[in-house]
Amino acid sequence: MIGNTKIIIHSPLMDMTEDEREAWFDSEMKKGNPVLKQIAKAVNDCYKKYD
Repeated sequence: MIGNTKIIIHSPLMDMTEDEREAWFDSEMKKGNPVLKQIAKAVNDCYKKYD
């Protein structure tokens, strides 16, 4: 849960340990995975404050 939002994740990543997930994300970002980059941008945009 984030705030009042319930997040359900359907991904084999959830079967990995935290260290394995971190290594996978680092590896994929270094490879330039375009989908992962778009997801990361979308998440980061949610945290931006607008005046």
